[in-house]
Amino acid sequence: MKTTKNYHVFSNKRKQWAITIIIYLVVFFFFIWYHDVRGKPFTLFTTEKCTAIASTFCLALALLLGPLSRFFPNLINLLPYRRSLGLTAAFMTIPHIILVFIYLPLKFPEKYSEIYPFSWFVSHWFTIIIGFLCFLLFMIIVRYSYPGGVRKLSKHKWLILQKFSYLVMILIVLHLLSMGKIPKNWLTWIETHDKPLPPGSFPTMIACIMPLLLKVVDLAVYRDSANKAYMTDMEDKK
Repeated sequence: MKTTKNYHVFSNKRKQWAITIIIYLVVFFFFIWYHDVRGKPFTLFTTEKCTAIASTFCLALALLLGPLSRFFPNLINLLPYRRSLGLTAAFMTIPHIILVFIYLPLKFPEKYSEIYPFSWFVSHWFTIIIGFLCFLLFMIIVRYSYPGGVRKLSKHKWLILQKFSYLVMILIVLHLLSMGKIPKNWLTWIETHDKPLPPGSFPTMIACIMPLLLKVVDLAVYRDSANKAYMTDMEDKK
């Protein structure tokens, strides 16, 4: 089996944050356009959906960079973006959650009880629990993604915690599946092509699965990088 060094950063430069924010906004507005093409014009509802989709794509990119840099060493200089992309993905789930609780009762009033305004959330408890677990795990990882994180944990424990980002992605997959739209909406679109583009959940699910599959290949070739890791702050190396 091959072995490889694994670089980790604990701070990002302004350029890295700027590029990360641009990536997030590009994905966000692309899917705003995507939903408009599918007959869903810009509203708070599409905003809520697209904040989550953009966060998912940022997390997917963050998870892809590690394995890709081992297969393509020229990409190693992109590794600092794992942190900025991951943190952006985590923090931008907050407006998604706020919009869900504020806007969904307005969007689907027939599904909400006047006496119990959160009745929809009770009837869709599994979706809500998965989403909450995803957010909670996100925040725990974020809590230790700063310079003091490794000092509070051992290096090995810190590396293991960072790998829970893949569990976050798995929870996102379950969150999508629990909504009951997959693969029903996909099959409907394939059979009818009633819209110019497939449902937004289709490219989002692809973004979820790709880093998970690549990680399986990465583990098969390079084993677990948590066992043999070379940890450094790349900001000091530049």
